[in-house]
Amino acid sequence: MITPRYLILLLTHDCNLNCAYCYRGANNTAQAMSVAMIEAVIRMMISSEKQCHVQLTGGEPTLVPHLIEHAAKILRNLRPAATLGIQTNGTLLNRSMAQMFKKYGIQVGVSLDGPMDIQQQLRGSAASTLKGLKLLEAEGVTFRVTTVLSRQNIDHLNKLVLMLGAFPNACGLGLDLLIQKGLARESDLVFPPEPHQMESGLNRMMDALRLVNQRRFGQLQIRELETVANAFAGKQHPYFCHAGTGESLAVCQDGSLFPCGQTAGDPRFFMGTIDTPDTFRSLPLKNFRLSHKDCIECPLYQRCPGDCHSRQYYNDEKTRRLACVMYQSLCKQFSGCESYSAKNKFPMSAR
Repeated sequence: MITPRYLILLLTHDCNLNCAYCYRGANNTAQAMSVAMIEAVIRMMISSEKQCHVQLTGGEPTLVPHLIEHAAKILRNLRPAATLGIQTNGTLLNRSMAQMFKKYGIQVGVSLDGPMDIQQQLRGSAASTLKGLKLLEAEGVTFRVTTVLSRQNIDHLNKLVLMLGAFPNACGLGLDLLIQKGLARESDLVFPPEPHQMESGLNRMMDALRLVNQRRFGQLQIRELETVANAFAGKQHPYFCHAGTGESLAVCQDGSLFPCGQTAGDPRFFMGTIDTPDTFRSLPLKNFRLSHKDCIECPLYQRCPGDCHSRQYYNDEKTRRLACVMYQSLCKQFSGCESYSAKNKFPMSAR
């Protein structure tokens, strides 16, 4: 039996936005996971003997708030020591959801690609997302933000950091490189940033971060900067994420299994169903160590954190190298970030 440390439940395919680069593509349906399926998955696949995390996602999971609460109740009853998180676009949040997050200790991640004009351009309904962030602030719910890096928003990361600095309950920002899958592969609207844009955008982001953290009681953390800090300290995991060790599992609404959320629905990564899992396909996926001819000159040589295997699988060679640009740009900034230390780690839900 597969017992992952990181379990992803895709509660619904449906989504109320139409993000320009959605890697699931445009074929969203209203199909949702059943309560019986949620309980069966948690009961069968979450071990009571080791630390584990359950991540609720979609589609947009807040379209089915009753399933969020059912999943939380079932998990707290069957596996009370497990952590639980949700990734949402924030547009549908209300007071009852915020109170539910607090009641069940649900870690909240919000997908936000920049200040409101950029958010509107890339995802839409920016005003609703901002309203959701303000509601989380009013209800005292801590949240982290995940940003997909593209040519359209890379020059605005500094404005995003300044914006988040105004929310005392915003505690972190994670940077996801664009995956050339779904609409991102088909569309001519969104493109990966150029290397010089990446370096310039990250430098300005770090300038804004220093400014914000000098004036903030709680430090705003950058997930990838923490990754670099741990690499320098020799504390990085030998694999980028749990999928690299075969300890991650994504479950779709029909019970089909895949190694992670990015590969969900791709028949090349199909791992059977919860009734008949394919244990052979559950072997660890290849971890990409970003091995290139110029690695020996990199400050992270032999300490490289690697990259998301699905990004490396789906992206072309030029886009794959952007992970190197990101890490190396942050390395140059690292010595000036005394606020970062090993004690400021992101929880399991960060990946």
